[in-house]
Amino acid sequence: MLWQIGWSRVLNPEKWVEYFREKLPTRNGAVHYALRQIFEQVGFKFEELKQGDARFYLVRKRFREAPQGQSLRRLVIVPGFGDSPASWLPVFTYALRDLEHSFDEVVVLDFPGYLGFLSSQTMVPSMDILLNVTKMMCEVYPPTVLMGHSLGGWLAAKTAQSMPKLMDHLVLVSPSGLIPNLDERDRFGKFILSNQGLGIDQLLRRILHAPKKYHEFLSDDVQKFFSKEEVKEFVNSVGENHFIDQRKPFSAKKLTVIWGENDEFVPSSGMRDWVDFYGTYLDAYIIKDAGHVPQLERPFVTADVIFHAILGKPYKENDKRLWKKIQARRQEWTNAKLDAPVPSSVKLLTADSKSN
Repeated sequence: MLWQIGWSRVLNPEKWVEYFREKLPTRNGAVHYALRQIFEQVGFKFEELKQGDARFYLVRKRFREAPQGQSLRRLVIVPGFGDSPASWLPVFTYALRDLEHSFDEVVVLDFPGYLGFLSSQTMVPSMDILLNVTKMMCEVYPPTVLMGHSLGGWLAAKTAQSMPKLMDHLVLVSPSGLIPNLDERDRFGKFILSNQGLGIDQLLRRILHAPKKYHEFLSDDVQKFFSKEEVKEFVNSVGENHFIDQRKPFSAKKLTVIWGENDEFVPSSGMRDWVDFYGTYLDAYIIKDAGHVPQLERPFVTADVIFHAILGKPYKENDKRLWKKIQARRQEWTNAKLDAPVPSSVKLLTADSKSN
């Protein structure tokens, strides 16, 4: 497990002294320096990906080589708006055995100007560029499972609508981007921009179910991110062609949507659209006592839900207090069925339903 590695090796005192002597800035920089050491100590590598003048990171861990003549089984993760690969570290910690058992490689995208390892870089204020980079990543590292959170779910889903090869699974956590109504699309953009005028307490309440726990660690960085002029530029860069086309399928055999029950940033009521348009092929889960970033607030529960969806891990009686399955798919995509889905009136199913 990640946390069982020797802290004296991860946080090398001599490196820390050298770091602070160089006066490389801020608490944010120090935190990312420490987190990068943790990622590297457990085998993650940082690979640079460029799009024009912008730098992106691919944070990769290879568990093993694929058997001769076979493709790597790969989990590719796209973080959300302003987010970081580091928010997934607790999930990786808890689920390391499942990850290693299920995949040959894990790849996480890191965006410049977000709260990740490129936080000192200029944010990319262009939806086109983010879509291009996500598509490029999936071409270079074809996913067996593609998972995205929030904006990353939007980017992952949009990419999956254009991929020629059928992947095993598309997993979306608190995804944005599926907004069929044009007026609602406009309101969503204005809602995102309204975060720039909020105090930090209000802003964190939109994002987190229990903001007080994280106020000390996140308040400065979150407020600084949403105050950037590039946020407004990015929202204004989103056009009608960027939204997920509900008439088009995804190149994935399975589709799973996971939401924090108390999400106020991308409210869980948005799951209704996913059920309406993809209900026949959709597994949907709600994580209790979690907001927009369940992987940070409820990492162990989030990991259980993800691997219940991906691996079919047994459902435990105790899980009813922590999460519930509200929609069970009845079919899977096949190459022959990759046509536009028909809106479904599937009855919502409870977590203890026999249909799975």
